[in-house]
Amino acid sequence: MPHDTPSTSKKFDLESVLEELEKLAHEDVRTGAQLAAIEAAAKALHFIRRTSKLDEFRDYLRDFNTEAALVTRVEQSFASMSEATEWLRTQQDPPHGATVEIAGVPHLVTRQRTDKWFFVPAPASPEESKAPGRS
Repeated sequence: MPHDTPSTSKKFDLESVLEELEKLAHEDVRTGAQLAAIEAAAKALHFIRRTSKLDEFRDYLRDFNTEAALVTRVEQSFASMSEATEWLRTQQDPPHGATVEIAGVPHLVTRQRTDKWFFVPAPASPEESKAPGRS
């Protein structure tokens, strides 16, 4: 199993995060849903390490935490959800995490299981978040 190396970013310390999740899980006031969420987060981090994706995850976190990453380039535009769904169905290797525009609204390409791909509304860009009426 790969471990952190000196050449990787120190901004995300996997072991420290796992230790904090463990502490949170053992606090007295936790609902079943909170415990399940903590456990899922820990398992996701172990999965990232086991699949040798820790460096990629650090890159993702670095990019995700920058304003520029929220203003993502739209890969495809579609007039309707049915058109977008048909396009997604024909993709041999769907572009996980790509931004597509459906009827003028940005969506991210994601999957629920290995074989179940779908779209979720994309987070608002920094400019959209600052618009009046948004919180």
